[in-house]
Amino acid sequence: MTMIPLSNMFVARSVSGRRLASFRMPLAFHPEIAHSSLVFVDEVRRFIQDCLSRVGVPSIKLRCISDFLVAADYRGIYGSGLNRLEIYLNDLHHRYVRIDADPVVISETPVVAHVSGNGALGVIVGNFCMDLAVEKARRSGLGLVVAKQSQHFGMAAWYAFRAMSNGFAGLVLSNAAPLMVPPGSQESVMGANCLAFGVKGKNTHFMLDMATSAKDIGSIEWAFMKNDYIPHNWAADECGVSTCFPSLALSAQRLFPAGDHKGFCLAALIDVLCGVMSGSNYATRIPRWNVECQQGNPNLGQIFLALDPCYFIPDFMERLDDFNSRIKNSRPKDKMHPIRLPGELEKLHMDYVDDLRALPYPNILLAKYKVIADMLCVKPIQLAFGSCPARKKCFT
Repeated sequence: MTMIPLSNMFVARSVSGRRLASFRMPLAFHPEIAHSSLVFVDEVRRFIQDCLSRVGVPSIKLRCISDFLVAADYRGIYGSGLNRLEIYLNDLHHRYVRIDADPVVISETPVVAHVSGNGALGVIVGNFCMDLAVEKARRSGLGLVVAKQSQHFGMAAWYAFRAMSNGFAGLVLSNAAPLMVPPGSQESVMGANCLAFGVKGKNTHFMLDMATSAKDIGSIEWAFMKNDYIPHNWAADECGVSTCFPSLALSAQRLFPAGDHKGFCLAALIDVLCGVMSGSNYATRIPRWNVECQQGNPNLGQIFLALDPCYFIPDFMERLDDFNSRIKNSRPKDKMHPIRLPGELEKLHMDYVDDLRALPYPNILLAKYKVIADMLCVKPIQLAFGSCPARKKCFT
C-alpha cells in the first residue's frame, strides 16, 4: 500500500466534511450506536497496519506496532489499544514522531546502558531497550537500560512480557505528561507515571501493571466514549472538585493519585529515576499529549530491567507458585468475590476474548474509525458477526 502525499491528506474529507488535521477530536455520543460489536483479532491487526502504512510507517515496523496495540485490547486495557491509533496517526502525519527514527546506544557496560530514542515511536524504543536488557541479563544475570528522547509507550506490561518470554523477570518504569494533582495542590504537575513488573513461576506468574494515579487518562477516555460515569475518586473538574463525568475530567486533566500521598510519592520516585536521572523531561517540563500539543518529541524517560531470579535461588519458580497459592487460598471476605492476584483480571479478559474468538469494541469507536478509514482511503474494519454478547459475571 502506498503512502498518501501530505498535501493530499490535508484536503481528504470524510462524508461528514471533517478534515484529517482534526480527526483526533472525539465524536459526539449518539444513543443509537451505544452497543458493541465483535471484530476478529486479525482484522484489527490488518486495519491498524493499513492505516499506519498510509502515513508512511515502514513495513518492517507495521507488525510490531499492530501487535502492541492489539495486545492491550486483548488484555482489556482498551485505553492503550485501538483507541490510541488515531493519536499515533496524527502524530506520525504531522511529524511529531519521526517515522524513520531508531533508538541508539549512547553508552554501555556489560550490565547497564543509556539509550536515546531519537524521537521514535515509544513501542519501537521500548522493544529495543527491553531486548537489550535481556541480552545483558543473559550474560550477567542483570540488564538495566535507561532511555531518554522517547515517546508515550502504551501498556507497560508489554515490555515486561518480553522479559518473561525469555525467562527473566521484567521491570518497566516510565514518566508521563503532568496530569496528576499532588495532595494539597490545585494544578497537575506530575505524570500518572506507570510501572510494570512480571515474572514466571512453574505453573503461574505474577504480573503487576499500574499507573500511579487512581486511574489512567485512557480509562477515562474509554468511559467517555461509552457514555459511562466514572468513580468520584478518579479525577477532578476545572474547579478542583471530584467529578463523575468523564467529559469534565478530560477537560480539566486533573487525575487523583492512587492512595493519595502514597501514589504521589511513588510517581515522584519514578520521575526522579526516569526523568531527572535519564536526561529526559520531567514533571511540568513534559508537554501534554493531546490535540493542542505542537511541541514535537515530549522527551520521556523510561527504565527497563531484566533479571534472572534463579541467580539468587534455584527453586524461585516453585516458590513463586507457592506464594501465589497462599494468597489465592486465603479466606475471602465475600465468597462471591474471590481474591485476585495482580494481572488476574487481565487473564480473565483474555479468556473471555478467546471464548468469543474476537475482540469487543463499542460501535461508536468503530464509527470513528470508519471516518478515519474514509480519510485514509483504506478498507474499514469488518465486523466478525453480530453484536457483542453480555460479558461473563466476573467482568462486571
